[in-house]
Amino acid sequence: MMKSQVDNLIMFISAAEKGSFSAAAKEMKKSQASISIAIQNLEIDFGFELFNRNKKYPVLTEKGEKLFKNTKLMMSQYDEFISQSREIEEISDVKIRIGIDPLVCSEKITKILCEFSELYPLVDLYIIQQNSKQLYNEVVENKIDFAVGLFSGLETLNCEFASAFHMQSSWVASPDYKGGHISNVNLTDMDNTRLLTPIDLKYPAMSELSVASHVWYVEDIHTILSFCRNSVGICNLPNFVTKHDLNEGRLSKASFAFNQLNNEHWVASIIWPKNENLSPLLNWMRDKISSIDFI
Repeated sequence: MMKSQVDNLIMFISAAEKGSFSAAAKEMKKSQASISIAIQNLEIDFGFELFNRNKKYPVLTEKGEKLFKNTKLMMSQYDEFISQSREIEEISDVKIRIGIDPLVCSEKITKILCEFSELYPLVDLYIIQQNSKQLYNEVVENKIDFAVGLFSGLETLNCEFASAFHMQSSWVASPDYKGGHISNVNLTDMDNTRLLTPIDLKYPAMSELSVASHVWYVEDIHTILSFCRNSVGICNLPNFVTKHDLNEGRLSKASFAFNQLNNEHWVASIIWPKNENLSPLLNWMRDKISSIDFI
């Protein structure tokens, strides 16, 4: 729509609401002749009269009344369009691509994303959920702008890196696994114990993996939980992942005689492409995620 047509429609609305061309001219700080010409131009464009001018004050015709209602609705949408366009001009990004490892995607992360949606409703957010190794490759190849996951165990990082938060994790198993003997598992018992872990984590705290004879690396959280519930083995997962199963009695905490730690900690981190500065919106997200204490 050309600006002249928009101006003509605005003058038409004013004349219809004020009930006279002179009142519309006063409101819009224009001459009465400008209002009259704008209305005439609209009548030529539409092919019908908008006002009946045979009375003391111009009165909308039936078609003019219909057009007035439609124009009011259209202009309200136009005003919203202009407002959103100005907001788009002010934001640094209109599309953000982020990756989140499901192992770190707790309720706290979800709340941050919900807050982001309220603060920046015009930004399109693409969220990819993959394991940390895959997310790392996506960042290195510049396919995503930002990723949150378990990157501390990777030997080299060809990207920018920032520590985020700690997560408490525990070994859990079905209450029926090994006849319920899942407390103080000793080194001898490890020969007949299968450990389940979501990825090949190289965390020093997880000393159990170094002495285990049978280890399954299962990428998908839901699959590893299903195996654990069905007594396939003992798994190590963040506490927020196993909380519901523990409360429902489908899983119980396991412990090892040679490791007296009640809870093990995983460190979640944030990475983004090497030698690139984060945009203001991604900086906001990084600061929010980094402010998380423990999960």
